[in-house]
Amino acid sequence: MAQCDDSARDEHGLLPFLGRVSSECLGGDGPVTVEPVYYGEVFTNARGGITTNGATQYEGLLDLAMTVELDKTQLPLPGRFFLLAQNTHGRGLTEDFIGDTQVLSNIDSGDNIMQVSEYWWEFGLLGDDVTLRLGKQDVNSEFLLVEMAEDFIQSSFGLSPSSAGLPTYPDPSMAAVLLSQLTDQTRLKLGIWDGLASGGSWGFSDNDVILLIGELEHKYSLDGGRLPGIFELGLAYNSDGIVDGEQFPSEWGYYLQWQQLVFRERPCDPADSQGLGIFALYLPRFGGGPVTASPLEVIEESAAAGFVYRGLLPGRDEDVIGAGIAWTQLNLGGTNRETVVETFYKAQVTDTVSVQPDIQYIASPSGIYDDALTVGLRFTVTP
Repeated sequence: MAQCDDSARDEHGLLPFLGRVSSECLGGDGPVTVEPVYYGEVFTNARGGITTNGATQYEGLLDLAMTVELDKTQLPLPGRFFLLAQNTHGRGLTEDFIGDTQVLSNIDSGDNIMQVSEYWWEFGLLGDDVTLRLGKQDVNSEFLLVEMAEDFIQSSFGLSPSSAGLPTYPDPSMAAVLLSQLTDQTRLKLGIWDGLASGGSWGFSDNDVILLIGELEHKYSLDGGRLPGIFELGLAYNSDGIVDGEQFPSEWGYYLQWQQLVFRERPCDPADSQGLGIFALYLPRFGGGPVTASPLEVIEESAAAGFVYRGLLPGRDEDVIGAGIAWTQLNLGGTNRETVVETFYKAQVTDTVSVQPDIQYIASPSGIYDDALTVGLRFTVTP
């Protein structure tokens, strides 16, 4: 083991390694910060799936986020206000060309959208050990989130398909979320959502379905604090209700998530982001009764695992290479399973532009189509 002084220890998680800019970093001298991000991608279905005819398509997503630090304004309100507007355009491959359940791209919104996806007010309580967030929110912003897997394009690495029907992109909904820092290493997250609301609405529905979710997050470290890791246990329950004139059953579920930095090129520098990380997640199907037509029960269970390495090539310290496998058990007939293997290389071309070649092999899409092979390129532009 490398011998370093105590200043090299990192006991606060994986963010220095990930290089992730969180919403807490959106500040500035003024009270208002606007942060646009554009994602564009071209993918082709080279074989299998539903069809390869015309199966080269472009799809784009524009995120326009605004944060208002309320303590810097004249308003008598604490905390901050956040708003996210989103626009998608183009066409993904999943629906008409591949037929996969896990969804090839995490920016694929199905039908193109132009909407206010999130707007919420957040403020601290009890000396900021507790944070309360009220408004229209994406459940994947705080729950069911594996930060180390965020550079993957396949949807299952960012949010397991077992959570289909939950209030996430492109259909967030109104919620109240409580974030409590129990200890330096342990955080409790609790949320209640208006279930199954349309993302195109202001976050409310009339179906009476309520989602309750809780997650316990524990951060730890190995090698004297130089190799951080995170383990998360989540529980979720949605109530019954009437959706589109049909009875929607009450259901419950749990999930496990783990991510670990296993190698750092410069173990004595906690700010260095180069190294190897691994992750895994498992989500059983939502249960509580026999399998129904509920969108939460199309999938029996799912799991994913993978690795990412930042700065593998000399002189390319911010580039990321990754590979992973995502598997799901289905209730759709055929083989009743689908497996995806993805590999990518994300090159940081400039401070504001990245380019990411990506290959995905999809075995038995939705359990009923021939194995598909997709090849694509994503680019991301930030200010």
